[in-house]
Amino acid sequence: MHWVKYVTKASFTDKSWDYELASRLKGFHNGCFAGFWDEPPKWRLTGTDKKFNILLKVKQGIHPISGKPIVWDKALVPWALVQSVNLIDLGSWCYCYNAPRAPPIPPLDLTNLTELDDDDDRKHPNDIRREIARHRELISRRQDYEFDS
Repeated sequence: MHWVKYVTKASFTDKSWDYELASRLKGFHNGCFAGFWDEPPKWRLTGTDKKFNILLKVKQGIHPISGKPIVWDKALVPWALVQSVNLIDLGSWCYCYNAPRAPPIPPLDLTNLTELDDDDDRKHPNDIRREIARHRELISRRQDYEFDS
């Protein structure tokens, strides 16, 4: 009996004597066990108690908020990471993660865009703008030279 108590303790670290049993016990929590009940149930989750309505939905495999079926194929998450997010305690070690959703991205409003003229400098990249400005300067110098002569 002593080795059973040791194996079910949280400080169980010696896996060498039975690795298969130790691997099966990984993640086992014995904190909620209160014994066996051999009599008929004294009460049931009927849906009349608002405190347990959410748990009743979880027991049926339905998400308590969205009403969609729960898929239990997620990997285990460390408890420290779970505590870092905003959780709603449903009781019986069930938690609901209610993440705030980002607002939807509005569609692009293209009504204020206009087609620029070909001679508009804003239509060209900076390198082309500099080249256009250089050529305008050369043309201006040539016109000044022809005007003076």
